Amino acid sequence: MTNLFEYEALVNSGEVIKGIFDGNQIEFEKMIVQKKLTIINVKENKKELSKGTFNGDDFLAFIEELYYLVKSGMQIDQSLKMLMKTATKQSQYTLYSDIVIELRNGVLLSQALKSSLLKQKVYVDALSISFVSTAEEVGSIADGLSQLFDYLSFQKQVKSDIRQALSYPFFLLLMSVVVALIIFFLIIPKFASIFTPEEFEQLPALSYAVLSLGAFLTQYMTEFFLLFGSLLVGLIFFFKNYNIPWLSLLYRIPKISTIVIDIQLSIVYSALSTTMIGGLELDRALKQLQKVNLLPELSNLLKNALFEIKRGQKLSTVFALSQVVPPSDIALLHVGESSASLPEIFASLSKRHNDAFNIGVKKALSLLEPTVIVGLGVFIAIIVVSIMMAVMSMTDVAA
Repeated sequence: MTNLFEYEALVNSGEVIKGIFDGNQIEFEKMIVQKKLTIINVKENKKELSKGTFNGDDFLAFIEELYYLVKSGMQIDQSLKMLMKTATKQSQYTLYSDIVIELRNGVLLSQALKSSLLKQKVYVDALSISFVSTAEEVGSIADGLSQLFDYLSFQKQVKSDIRQALSYPFFLLLMSVVVALIIFFLIIPKFASIFTPEEFEQLPALSYAVLSLGAFLTQYMTEFFLLFGSLLVGLIFFFKNYNIPWLSLLYRIPKISTIVIDIQLSIVYSALSTTMIGGLELDRALKQLQKVNLLPELSNLLKNALFEIKRGQKLSTVFALSQVVPPSDIALLHVGESSASLPEIFASLSKRHNDAFNIGVKKALSLLEPTVIVGLGVFIAIIVVSIMMAVMSMTDVAA
């Protein structure tokens, strides 16, 4: 770990200078010898690194910083040492240090990156690592890091769009649960207390059912919240530790399947564009895509496309036989093959399907939001009607 050294020193001319050095004790002493300084006073300030896991945003920032350093002509190990000095979290410092050690042992950057990320328990898909390994093969690490940064940025944007789209419906669902708890634990028990046992038995069926449920939940409030909390914690643990194939599940839902296909095709076309711009031929680009987690229909299509292309078939011809690729894509792919501009065509198709995905999500949410609101309204209406019926029944009894 590096520290900050604040020092005063004499130079050869006899002048007193002040400076700050960021590094370890050995590097500081080496700097003193190189500059021929006579130290008068020095103060070492230890840098405190914050805790926290190495997340996706950290990885994106790391790739961007490493790209600019390598592009400037700096060696990879020197670039990583510089990033170690600017690390703000212990997990960042540990990752950079692990990669440096691997590189010193003769391991390639792609393998060092993969093994070091695994130590940090950070999942990065195989395609991300392949950008670096391919760049190592062609001798252009900077280009590989640039392509990886573009790919990671695209993934981050997609995830951000999904989270933003789901935030309001999630808020409505949360508020529905809160309203339900308030009604059943605060309002209904107080209202039910005004009835005698004899009057309670004479209530209409709906009123009796709602008030009885409120009384039951109030009586077993502790048990209810323990069960509710356990269920919530269990769901969080399950979703966090088990990889649920959400896309495959959503793909089976009518109307939603089109949205899933759009985002999957957007990822496929984006990866093909990035890898081909990086210098890969189409067959190798398709081979790299075998490492991406896709729908079975798309995964099988890409495997078949790789096989047929090696036999001399065109990609547009193979894709035309698929039910998941729209005809408009086929026409544009044919243009790209005829004009030798497939990378640009892939980029255009990726943007087209990403835009279609955003539009599809907005349409789906335009139905989901009013559905949640109507559901909440119906729930409150049932409670209000049951209370009114109970009040009216009391009036009838009194008359």
